[in-house]
Amino acid sequence: MKRFLILLVSCVLTSFVQAQVSMRDVWLSMPDSILPYLNRSLRMEHLDFVNMHVKSEVKNLLHENGVLDTLTNDFASYYLPQSSSLELKLLTAADSSQVICMVKTVMAPEAESEVKFFNTSWQPLADDYGLPLHLSEGEILKQFTHQPADMTNDRFDELCKMIDPVMLSASLSASSPVITLCLSTPVLTKQELDEVSVIAKQISFKWDGIRFKEY
Repeated sequence: MKRFLILLVSCVLTSFVQAQVSMRDVWLSMPDSILPYLNRSLRMEHLDFVNMHVKSEVKNLLHENGVLDTLTNDFASYYLPQSSSLELKLLTAADSSQVICMVKTVMAPEAESEVKFFNTSWQPLADDYGLPLHLSEGEILKQFTHQPADMTNDRFDELCKMIDPVMLSASLSASSPVITLCLSTPVLTKQELDEVSVIAKQISFKWDGIRFKEY
């Protein structure tokens, strides 16, 4: 009986390990619709360069050189210089399932990000997992700005109006299940950027197995 229980536990653990996917699996199984200019064949070519421990730079279907600059067991970062980037993070849920967090950022010319979630079969998940992703412009300004104690209300309002259009950029951590959101300031002079930076703030959220929580 004891031997049977040990065998049963071993089989369960083996099944669990086999059920887990790595970022390499995610990268290869990613639908072409995510990055239409980077098909599976080109993604495999990127992995070949990674395996050779050389810069993973490949010309995509748009004839642009894209770079897979980071690939770990649970994180990947791909970018087109001065144009756009894609970050992927594998999150482990409390029930041991996995969730793909995807951040697509476009520079136009300021960064604006789109955050989406998928299961490991790349089926979309209709959940923001605690992130403030669908706020109005007014709500975004309220959450991602702060008024210094020595700043007048009129001055604060003046600086807020300079943030137009209101956009958020996002970035994933390669080493931990953390995503950081911040205001993406529009095209301003250096002086205006310095002034706006006084009220703008970034917020980091950490995955706890169920949702992201500010920390």
